[in-house]
Amino acid sequence: MDANTQRDPVLKQQGGLLGSLISMFRRLFFGNRPQLSALEEEAIMTPAKTVIRNFFRHKLGIIGLVGFICIMSFSFIGSYLMPINLSHTETTLRNLRPGNNYLKYPKALVKEGVKQISSGVSFSVALSNAGNVYVWGTQPVYLLKNFSTRIREIPAEVKQANTVQVVAGDRHILALDDRGQIYGWGLNNFQQAEVPTNLQTMLNSKQAKEIIASEVYSAVLFADGELYVWGSVMANRVDIVRPEHQGHIVKVAASSNNMALLLDDGTVVTTGIENAFRRVPEALQDGSVKVVDLISSYRAVLALDDQGELHVWGDPEYGLLQVPEKQGQVRAMQGGKNNMTLLFDNGSVAHWGADHYKQLKLPPSLGKKPVERIFCSMFQNYAVHEDGTISAWGNKGFPFGTDEQGRDLLTRIIHGGRISLTVGAIAVVIEVVIALFFGMTAGFFGGWIDNLLMRFTDVVIAVPFLPLAITLSAVVAGRVSEMHRIYMIMVIIGVLSWPGLARLVRAQILLEREKDFVLAARALGVKYNNIITRHILPNIFNLVIVSVTLGYAGSLLTEAGLSFLGFGVAPPTPSWGNILMNAQSSSVIEYYWWRWLIPGLFVVLAALSVNLVGDALREAMDPRANEK
Repeated sequence: MDANTQRDPVLKQQGGLLGSLISMFRRLFFGNRPQLSALEEEAIMTPAKTVIRNFFRHKLGIIGLVGFICIMSFSFIGSYLMPINLSHTETTLRNLRPGNNYLKYPKALVKEGVKQISSGVSFSVALSNAGNVYVWGTQPVYLLKNFSTRIREIPAEVKQANTVQVVAGDRHILALDDRGQIYGWGLNNFQQAEVPTNLQTMLNSKQAKEIIASEVYSAVLFADGELYVWGSVMANRVDIVRPEHQGHIVKVAASSNNMALLLDDGTVVTTGIENAFRRVPEALQDGSVKVVDLISSYRAVLALDDQGELHVWGDPEYGLLQVPEKQGQVRAMQGGKNNMTLLFDNGSVAHWGADHYKQLKLPPSLGKKPVERIFCSMFQNYAVHEDGTISAWGNKGFPFGTDEQGRDLLTRIIHGGRISLTVGAIAVVIEVVIALFFGMTAGFFGGWIDNLLMRFTDVVIAVPFLPLAITLSAVVAGRVSEMHRIYMIMVIIGVLSWPGLARLVRAQILLEREKDFVLAARALGVKYNNIITRHILPNIFNLVIVSVTLGYAGSLLTEAGLSFLGFGVAPPTPSWGNILMNAQSSSVIEYYWWRWLIPGLFVVLAALSVNLVGDALREAMDPRANEK
């Protein structure tokens, strides 16, 4: 009978097959080590094992450790998985609420068949072959209250009408029925979502051919070739169409500040204020080339002539003027905000332009099944296959929303966390090194050295932290690079935060230096630096560790506070503090809750998790706490 069975009176009494199986299991997985009593096991445990055991008995400490590991992984691993472009902004996408459903079209649309799809900044609207209107995505938030209904709440009159066209602007939707009536809903700050009285009179007398919606204006093209524009047109002047062109317009390609107009003679003219947009090639103006179709992005135009050739002009940004090689005859063309798309007669698709929201990441289904139609606008793209299925690509949404410049808040919080956590860690290292030097030197040697070092500590304590940090930041603003500014913040926090820990270390050294092991080391002739570092320091190391954890939380809050006040990490480099700084207006607090709540939660959770770990370590290292 083995040692385990001899020590276990229950197994000895039971015997038999069950006892043998249990004994075999113990030998396989736990070896033949004898079972120790609680007192025997406690007697052979090292202090480090005791601290670890006590720490993992502390439930709040475990929660804090797990939370801190998650936050560190989120910031440091996430920053490698999601790189950031500090120079990129997209004001069209400003202040969008959290959502990741921009491309999640309803299944009923596939069953009924797609007739038309158009997209806004965070939503899409579609018209099915059955005449039903569908809207999906995330509701944009408006500071103004002058909108008739929310985007996803389709008006009752639209549901009852026989709709033949739908189109989305950036934050509003227009619908046209078979009686020539136009319905609008969504943002209406410039009356772009409602029909003017004189336009209604025109709709009663002649047929509307096409409706157009842009960022802050709307338009309708009549069957007789006349164009009517309303909404915000004072700044962009897109409504100024020459009288000789009215009555001859057959196609409109609209952007935020311009329109490209295709006339019935095959020539192209433009309206608006963007010079690059208005640089129409001479051949397209004098009639030597007959244009049959045209599309536009924000600042570029693509035209198709009657010979199947493509002509492009405008701003070369995002490579929009570099048209890819044709894969056949062009069947259809579509233009998004910063992208263009071609559909060829063989069912293949060519898509080029910006790739900030994965617009160039075409779904695999496009290469497997022929495409029948394409619908591309803003940052969402859809392709309808011959079997009726839909492939979607582009901007799926922003899980944490966007800020005032249209930047993804999730990406900025990830990279801002990396900056804030790094600044806090380096500052704590500087603080601990200085505090240990002053505290251990003053406490061990005492006398005039102690008096001198402690008076210097008093001077540092007397220096007001925030005024000094703000003054230094203001002095060097614009004179040093952003990285040097971050280094300076680390040094400022570390250099001005050590006096408290230094005094605590000094008090502990005063107790330790009077103990017998220090006296014995002195009697043996051990050098003072070895006594301090090898004999005394290990005995106060638990105090240092606890102070480091608590000081780290304080450094995080200090960096966030400095950045919040505008004297820390400067935008566009993100940190949790300057993200909160941009969200301190009353309108943001009232309407855009995600811009202050989410980064604020990360600051609180990071500081709280570190504090929980520090409290758990303090109790785990406290012998009196172990007796409880």
